[in-house]
Amino acid sequence: MLRAQRYQALMAGDPTIKSRADLARELGITRARVTQVLGLLDLAPEIQEALLALGDQDAVRFLSEHRLRPLLRLADPAEQVREFERLLAQAPGRRPGHDN
Repeated sequence: MLRAQRYQALMAGDPTIKSRADLARELGITRARVTQVLGLLDLAPEIQEALLALGDQDAVRFLSEHRLRPLLRLADPAEQVREFERLLAQAPGRRPGHDN
């Protein structure tokens, strides 16, 4: 999430970066990769907040971008949240119904 927010800030704050392709060139990565990262900003706001609040590094690693990407195919934010909660419950060191 932090990387997605940083990319968004770069696009908004740098007048030389007018497109995802410009950002990709600036960062030395592919436009497709920029699109993947920025796609995380389409997650439900509750998910974004939860990800940014995670302090447990094992949970952060478990909830990788790869695991989160399928949530983007769910159009309903409530469905995204339900699936995210299911994933979060599987994270190492997490117990369902308990925030660490």
